[in-house]
Amino acid sequence: MTYNKNMKTMERINNYLNDNTFKITMYGTNAVNIVNYTEIKDFSLNKIVVSYEKRKIIIEGLDLTINKMLDDEVLIEGVISSIRIN
Repeated sequence: MTYNKNMKTMERINNYLNDNTFKITMYGTNAVNIVNYTEIKDFSLNKIVVSYEKRKIIIEGLDLTINKMLDDEVLIEGVISSIRIN
């Protein structure tokens, strides 16, 4: 029984580490986390444009900052007024 439990745990860890799904998560109106993005195209205090494949995610607001940036994840904070996907 322990073997099956360990295999399931290893499978879950592997799925988590190799997940390439594009995700946008809002945290209230003050933060947005984007996972598996391609590139940050534009950055200013009022607008940040992030690309994913052939799409653009446009975040607009006030005092926008990038508080965390990894190879595949970015956390944007500020007073977010809109998020559009083109």
